[in-house]
Amino acid sequence: MKIGGYAHSNGITFFCDVLKIQTIKVKEEIKYEIAWILPPKWLRKLEGKFLFTSFLVVYYQWRIMSRKYKGLLIGFLLLTILEEIFKIPVLDKLPYLSINKWRIYGVLILCLLWHLKKIIRLFQYHGAEHKVINCYIKYGYVNHYLVKNSSRFNKRCGSNLVLIMIILYGVLWIFSIESLIAFFLLFLVSIQILKKVVSKNRRWDKYMNLLQWLTVLEPKEEDIDLAIYGFKALQQAYHVYCREASA
Repeated sequence: MKIGGYAHSNGITFFCDVLKIQTIKVKEEIKYEIAWILPPKWLRKLEGKFLFTSFLVVYYQWRIMSRKYKGLLIGFLLLTILEEIFKIPVLDKLPYLSINKWRIYGVLILCLLWHLKKIIRLFQYHGAEHKVINCYIKYGYVNHYLVKNSSRFNKRCGSNLVLIMIILYGVLWIFSIESLIAFFLLFLVSIQILKKVVSKNRRWDKYMNLLQWLTVLEPKEEDIDLAIYGFKALQQAYHVYCREASA
């Protein structure tokens, strides 16, 4: 079973090849929400075909993403596409607007402090998610003791993908390449590079986890329990799917 996950401020979503389960904690009650994410057959045929397999990754990431993040992503892409097609210099003019930059920094800091508790919870859930996945990959099953003692770092983390993209984007910036198509190709190439990084253990792997020191925190006991509940629910649903598919 291929597994992955992502954290949000009130819980964790785990996913496999065919479904995802969102596990959230409302006060003291744990709630589950299941959704099927099995790709169509033609898309599954792209698995393992170099750059084309990245489209399968994009499909999964889109399907597991929450509506809020989908809306933000669509809005950003629309703005970027409009600027690319109609040459609207919106983004280019932003740095030169007559606004006191210290006021902007102040507003950003206040927003950060206002949501600091949620951000910390998000990063702690992120750590619990990683620990469960690492535990399952190493032992084939999970329990509280093993999960707690597993690493909170994971080479497949999206933070590592972001780090690769930042490095590659630096190359585009040096050559003054600002094409939306070029950025999309950069994204696909970054996925392939991350796949190569994940495939083998190397001495410099610890440097790939640089951003995770900021985005992945050590979880609380209840965070670990929530992650275990969510992952076991995913396992049970996946086993039901396998039985039904083979019947």
